[in-house]
Amino acid sequence: MTKGTGCGAFALAPAGKRKGGQMAQAAGAVEVRIGEGIAWLVMTGEAANRLTPELRGALLTELARAEADPAVACIVLQGAGACFSEGDDPTELEGPHATPDPATLCRRVEACAKPVIAAMHGAALGTGAELALAAHYRIAAPGTRFGLPNVALGLTPAAGASQRLPRLVGAGQALDLMLSGQAITLEAAPAGLIDHLARGPIEEETRAFCAELRAEGLGPRPAAQRREGFAVPLAYQQAVAARRAKVAGGGNPAPPEIVAAVEAAQLLPFAGGLEFEADAYETCRETEASAALRAVAAAERAAASAMTPARRAPHRVAVLGEGPLALPLVQALLPVAAGVDWGCDAPGVLHDGVIALHRRLEAARQGGSIAEEEVEERLSRLRVGAPADMARSAGCILLAGPGQREVAAPAGVSRLVAYPGRVREVGLRFAPAPLGARLVEVIAGPEAQVEQIAEAEALAQQMGCLAIRVRSGGESLGGRLFDAWCRAADALVDMGQSPEAIDAACRDWGWRRGPFLRRDQMGLSRLGAQTRAEGAVNWASALAESGRMGRENGAGFYDWTEAGVPLASAEVDALVVARRPAAPALPADMLRLLLIGAMANEGARMLAAGMLRRASDLDLVALEVLEMPRWRGGPMLAALRMGARAVREALAAVAHPDRAFWAPHPLWDDLVTTGGADWPQR
Repeated sequence: MTKGTGCGAFALAPAGKRKGGQMAQAAGAVEVRIGEGIAWLVMTGEAANRLTPELRGALLTELARAEADPAVACIVLQGAGACFSEGDDPTELEGPHATPDPATLCRRVEACAKPVIAAMHGAALGTGAELALAAHYRIAAPGTRFGLPNVALGLTPAAGASQRLPRLVGAGQALDLMLSGQAITLEAAPAGLIDHLARGPIEEETRAFCAELRAEGLGPRPAAQRREGFAVPLAYQQAVAARRAKVAGGGNPAPPEIVAAVEAAQLLPFAGGLEFEADAYETCRETEASAALRAVAAAERAAASAMTPARRAPHRVAVLGEGPLALPLVQALLPVAAGVDWGCDAPGVLHDGVIALHRRLEAARQGGSIAEEEVEERLSRLRVGAPADMARSAGCILLAGPGQREVAAPAGVSRLVAYPGRVREVGLRFAPAPLGARLVEVIAGPEAQVEQIAEAEALAQQMGCLAIRVRSGGESLGGRLFDAWCRAADALVDMGQSPEAIDAACRDWGWRRGPFLRRDQMGLSRLGAQTRAEGAVNWASALAESGRMGRENGAGFYDWTEAGVPLASAEVDALVVARRPAAPALPADMLRLLLIGAMANEGARMLAAGMLRRASDLDLVALEVLEMPRWRGGPMLAALRMGARAVREALAAVAHPDRAFWAPHPLWDDLVTTGGADWPQR
């Protein structure tokens, strides 16, 4: 069988009607068509043909019927609509799979006495990809995405991919696919993964493929019996060893288990390997880290579903201003907008900005992230000039700096404030910065209109960002959370703890940059505006006043080497001891509880005030802005895992001048009283 190129449409005969001599009949979530010796089992489930228990059961039933039908020589698995199958229903991941589970379905497909062909289009992800691997042959339409994303949920594959895939493509390719969790397009599939890339309509080519199988007398070809991936045993073992070393020491429980399962594929009988994978899946699923990763994924789905339904984004976007956000905004918009108009009152700034933009794009080209023609194509979509001229033809206006609020906008065109400051209508706050941002806060000010919010969310979608809606006059969740983090850390120093110990407690928890290291890298002089209660110290300001500005001048909370390595500072220790009384060192887990508890306490205040709709939204912001480890789940989730009662009591016991900050919010009482496992939604 050979690979080809091209693209074709997927056609599906309506249930109960004849098409081309084929009889279609409904079978629950599977539509069956039989003709020309082929049984077409077409998944018609809702939500991207996810493999729900009902769909799995229907597939098993129809597979058995087709296998027993003497008129059927080949069985084809297809998906209706936009894709083959996007795998599990996420709601099933919180417990063991219902019967029949995906592994049972895949074993039955593989054991079928007649050849089973997976005809893929759109996407085959998760257990959908595993179902395709269980088939004896695989055909794909161009552009089909294939991926095993379970690792992002702290889980191994659930239906045999760790055993079948390395038999087909070897350990290295299989591990790279499973450990990355990223989907590939099947034009770039490693040898052995697919048998044919369609040149024309996939149904026609699948029919021809089945005819070729029959002509050549080719029957079932179970992956369990394949050995191509084991052809060079030493290379297989070396690939396993290399990936094992790479994933060691991480917080996600899945990568080491995936590596071990792929190793088991070479060492154990196939059935034993499947049992190994099943045990690894359950081991991972029961960990707190996997539960946190699944909670984050659920939070992302909830936030995405709350966004205004997709609408056409503006044809041209104007970026007005010369602040530090202007150039990153222009660069982030150029790949996705039909045109970008950059307006600024200073021609010299525009001139220098265009040169800087060209250098950035050229660096991206040299790094291989964009092609040479794309550089010129993006630059061709950019216009620069006076703000009023640039605003005149815009479909949406982003204010990148102060001084542009009075620029006239065309009727019905929104002006979105993208820089920190007051917001009357709608603003955008990118996390952490416009270029490469995965999340943007849509600030709905007191005069925000529904249409303006919808336009802001449409722009966020166009830029590939998840939009989190915030009710405020300009304050962002990320900014407020960062301030609370620093405020709590400084208070711990006031109470006798050392900056180095606090950062170490974060680092040991998987949080790479603690509050003092982070501020050193930002520059301490810019943090003086963070307020403190009377009797409390802003330690960033205190060090800046002593001439220690952070990494920029080699001295902040840490002493910095020329190579950029932070070292403990005796000078800082002496400065701190001179300004506050000493105290016994607190255990690392208590330092973490107080830091996380203080952040969650601030989150409770924001939740109660209606600034955010869901506590999980704040967790998503914390993952991006504060770089909290995803496998910890963010401060609101982490605080609940630490125990609402324990957090409330720890906060109440804090003896510090900043009492209003540390006083437990009444929501803690509600959680303790009701035994609530989650924060209320607003």
